[in-house]
Amino acid sequence: MKRFFLKHTTTYNYSNFVYESSNKLHLYPYNDLNQQIVSHKINIPGNPLLDSYIDDYNNRVGFFTYTPPHKFLSIISEAEIIKKRIIMPEDTMDVNEQWMLLKKLKLSFDFIPFLKFHNSSINKELFKVIESCKFKSASPMDVADNLCEYVNKNFNYKKGVTNVFTKIEEVWSLKTGVCQDFTNILIQLCRIAEIPTRYVSGYVFAAGRFRGASATHAWVEVYIPNYGWLGLDPTNNCIADIYHIRLAVGRNYSDCSPVKGVYKGNETQIMKVNVILDTKKIKSSDKVILENSSSSTINKEETDNSNSFQKHLQMMQQQQ
Repeated sequence: MKRFFLKHTTTYNYSNFVYESSNKLHLYPYNDLNQQIVSHKINIPGNPLLDSYIDDYNNRVGFFTYTPPHKFLSIISEAEIIKKRIIMPEDTMDVNEQWMLLKKLKLSFDFIPFLKFHNSSINKELFKVIESCKFKSASPMDVADNLCEYVNKNFNYKKGVTNVFTKIEEVWSLKTGVCQDFTNILIQLCRIAEIPTRYVSGYVFAAGRFRGASATHAWVEVYIPNYGWLGLDPTNNCIADIYHIRLAVGRNYSDCSPVKGVYKGNETQIMKVNVILDTKKIKSSDKVILENSSSSTINKEETDNSNSFQKHLQMMQQQQ
C-alpha cells in the first residue's frame, strides 16, 4: 500500500479579455478497492459553480462556466490517494474458451465501444504484427502483453513530435511519440485482435524508472475473461499497478481528456500544465513552476473568426 499526494495545475493566459469560458473536467480520481480517495478538491479562482455527473463510462465529470471577462484562468486539482497492489489474473482458463467468451462480447452494448477500431491504411501492417503475437496457445492476456511489449520496443519516446490531434498513421510512420501515441497504437492493435480495450487517463509516479511523470499519463485497459479489466502501460512496458493513478476511461482520448472547453473571444491563448505526484505532502507554500511544464498556444488564425464563439476550440492537455 502507498499513499500519494497530487497537485494538478492548469492555467490559461489570453492575449485579451475573453468571457463565458465553459469547461469540462476529467479531474476526479477513481475511488475503488485498489485506489481509495482520502480527500479531493478542485479550486477555481472566482469560485464558479462546479457541477458534476457520472458519464456512460462511470467517470465523474465536472462542468463549470466562468462568465466575467478574464485574461487568466486556473484550475487546481489536489488529492490524497491510497493505492493498493492489484491481484494479478491467474490465466488458467482454457485458451479456446477465453477467445470464445471474447467473441460473444461483440454483441454486448457494454463492450462494443471498446472493440471498434479505425478503418486505417496501416491495418494490413497491424494484422501482420498481431499474427506474430497471436500464436496457437496464446491467451488474450498473452497476446495483449506481447503487443504491449512490441509497441514499447518499436516506438521511440520523444516529446514535442506529436500532439493530441496526431493520427495513428503518422505515429506508425514516425515510430515516435509520447504516451498517448503509444496508447493509441496499442488500442488499435488489441481491438483488431478482438480484445476489448479502453483508453485510460491518469498519472504515474516516476519512482526513478517510469516515463510520463510531471504530466498526465495514458495507458490501456484490456478485458481478460474471468478476471475483468487489466491495465497495461506500453510507454513503460508494465502492468498498471500501484504507481498508476486512474482518472478516467473511455473509447479514446477525447472521452477522458483532463480539461477541455470553449470560450467567447478570438484571442490567443497559452495553456500551461504542471503535475506534482509525491509520497509526501505538498506544502501549500510550494510554488508551482509552470514555465517548464507542457504548454500549447492557439492562434487567432486557427479559429473561425466568423463566429466569436469558438465552437471547435478544445483546451486539451497532451498526455506524456
